[in-house]
Amino acid sequence: MVAVHFGPDGLLYALELSDAPGFPAPGAGKVVRVKHSGEIEEVITQLNVPTGMTFGPDGRLYISDFGAVPAPTFGVGRILRFDIPPGF
Repeated sequence: MVAVHFGPDGLLYALELSDAPGFPAPGAGKVVRVKHSGEIEEVITQLNVPTGMTFGPDGRLYISDFGAVPAPTFGVGRILRFDIPPGF
């Protein structure tokens, strides 16, 4: 886990660098949230070694993708924006 934030819906969101065994794998990053029932729900999947997230004043979720890549691929990072439906 690389980042944790409460969303506009009051639920806890966690960003995972990779859920693959061993070294972080491209496409294995994800965002999960803890619902009021305690259930963990995957919200966004197939991220590429993400390193940070935040909710903007617009209520959208912003994630830095390709944030942990080897030096030869420097400059491939990007910021992704997601509209997240409220959880319950």
